Amino acid sequence: MSKIQDKEYTEDKINEISLPLIALRGIVGFPGVQLNIEIVRPISLKAFTAAATLHDAKVILATQKDISIEEPTEDDFYDVGVIAEIKHVVKNPQGNLSVVFEGLSRVKINDVKPTSGFYLALCDLKEEKSPARLTKELEALMQEVKNRLKPLKDIHPSFTDDLRMNAEAIANPGYLADFVASSAVIDYKNKQIVLEAFA
Repeated sequence: MSKIQDKEYTEDKINEISLPLIALRGIVGFPGVQLNIEIVRPISLKAFTAAATLHDAKVILATQKDISIEEPTEDDFYDVGVIAEIKHVVKNPQGNLSVVFEGLSRVKINDVKPTSGFYLALCDLKEEKSPARLTKELEALMQEVKNRLKPLKDIHPSFTDDLRMNAEAIANPGYLADFVASSAVIDYKNKQIVLEAFA
């Protein structure tokens, strides 16, 4: 499940925050994008519980560098993740939690510390701003990206017409890049490269 919201960026700010961390394997969270994640690992369940009860439903989503690692350590995460908000929770028939998170903003992860059975991430919150105005060159690049999405569904079945129409409606270049990366890019390592591209 992936959904984009075309929000306006605010002025550049850097705020230090500390939140529970949930490790992602093979997927990457983005600002303005919703992710439906099944939480299975005990360390992630504890981080989710802490976020839901003690941290105003906020959590850090950080992708593992190596998806084969079952129990990641502090050094197994990429340095850039996303702060996300818990939007919806369902307990599936297997007893695991299926959680919809919405990405809010990029974060630079400065430190990861174990605490109470989960990881706590110390981060700088990065709020990017959109260009004051779109140049003709930038408008042309955005249109080129949108044009290239049209035939994508033939080779990427999960990229639906609805997703393409959502992309065509986006006027913010930063969110267009995030949307395309989250919806149309397959390799999580390439998604991570886009996430790490600060404005």
